[in-house]
Order: sequence, then C-alpha cells, then structure tokens
Amino acid sequence: MTTPQEIITYLLPFVATAGSYSAQIQKEVGMHDAKPGETIFHSALSDADVTIQAYIEVALLAKFPHVSFFSEEQEQSLNRKYFADDYELEVLLDPIDGTRSYVDSREQYQVIVTIHDRTQIVGAICHMPRRGHCYTAVRGGGAFILTEEEVRRAAQGKRHSVAGALGPVLVFNRPDLVEKLSPHVEVVDLLTSYLRTPGKHNMTDLMEGRAAATLHAPCQGIDGGAIALIAAEAGATVSDFHGRPLGNFRECSKRTVPNALVSSSREMHERILSALNP
Repeated sequence: MTTPQEIITYLLPFVATAGSYSAQIQKEVGMHDAKPGETIFHSALSDADVTIQAYIEVALLAKFPHVSFFSEEQEQSLNRKYFADDYELEVLLDPIDGTRSYVDSREQYQVIVTIHDRTQIVGAICHMPRRGHCYTAVRGGGAFILTEEEVRRAAQGKRHSVAGALGPVLVFNRPDLVEKLSPHVEVVDLLTSYLRTPGKHNMTDLMEGRAAATLHAPCQGIDGGAIALIAAEAGATVSDFHGRPLGNFRECSKRTVPNALVSSSREMHERILSALNP
C-alpha cells in the first residue's frame, strides 16, 4: 500500500515548483470572483489557487491515481472526478493558504498538503515560498525543515523542534476566545492584527518559534490540521479545547473538526485549557 512518506517525497518537488510559480506572479496575480465567506480571508480566490490545484492534481494522478483527493477549491476542479472516492489515504490540498495575504503581496502564505488515513492526519507538507523553507512531517517520524535547495536535492532536511517556543497565543476571528484568554495569556486575534498591521503575525508562527500556542476554531484539515501535525511531531502538545484527541476530519464533508489547541509546552497547554474550561 502507498505510504504517507512516499506521497510526501514524490510531491515535494511539485509543491516547491508551485511555490516558485506563486512567488513569480504574486505582484500581478489575477483575482476570481469572491467566494462566499464571512471574512476577507475566507472569500479570496486567485489564479494561483486554481492553477496550483490543477498542477498538484495532475502530479498526483500521474503517480497515485488510486488515492482520494480533497481541496479547498474543489468546486473549481476539472480532475477531482478521476480520483478514488474512498481510498485508505486521502490527500488534502490548500493551494494558497492565506490567499488574502498573498494577493496583498505579503510573504505570509503557504502551500499545504495534508495526508489523512481513515482515522487521523498522518502526514503533511507546509511550504512557505517567500520564506524559502518547507516543513514536513509523518506521524511518528518527527518534523523536518528543508531549504529550497534541500528540496531540490531530495534531502531529508533538519529535525525541527518548537518545544518551549515563546510569543503570543493566536486565534482567528474569535473575540470570545480573546475575552476568555486575555486575563491569563497574551492573545492576538489574527484577523484584527491583519487589518491593523498586515504581516505581523501568521498562523504558522508557532511552527516558526514566534508563538506559544494557536487555537483553531473550527479547525480545517487542509491547513490547521496539517500545522497541528507538524507542530506535534516537533514537540508541541495538541488536543481539542477539552484536552481530547482532535477526531476524524474525514467524518465531515468539509474536512473540519470543531476546534484544535496547539501549544509549545505542556504548561501553556494546561493554562489555556483551564481558561477555556473554568
């Protein structure tokens, strides 16, 4: 059977090429009609989103046509119908995670691939084209950070750790969580922060050692779930808001679970859980 590591190893050069393409056209990228969404982040859709999705679909179908596939922009897909409906492994794609930031010519965006078996996320790639590096993880195998040159050489990269990372606790568009947590920890709402100081914070900050925790509510498998796996394999503590396992993203048609808490230390994790569940 195909393994998560085989898919990651195969897709990495394609993801890196997609990232280079996205950076090359960023300053003049065309926009599509806005998607339905409650914020400027949810509704953004660019040429790069649609093109990268098609590119990764073609790459997958050439090598792993038997896997299942899910993408944020699957309504735009010409190829999803060619993938298996219910294979053991499903590849999820966020072609441009952070499209709003991307079309605003900021460097905080990423190309994310997530691999889910029948019960949990088992592999992930998070490539940050403008930052020149890429994170990968397979469940139980640790997390790695690679430079662009290491990706081209098919190198494994260096072991990555986020244990004890310091900084604010990050949420997105959740003033209720800000209110609950503010008496106990420093909290930044990414939507508010972006509107005031674009580019200062990003949901990948914990992975990069600039945040102590992130709260995803809801948590999408295509981005928050991938980031949670990479962080967990790099030493972070991960649970839902009650300290339980995240659950099965594939049980939801939108590949989401209600929430996820990712913390750089057990102490911070327990402090946040106590604030959420007084």
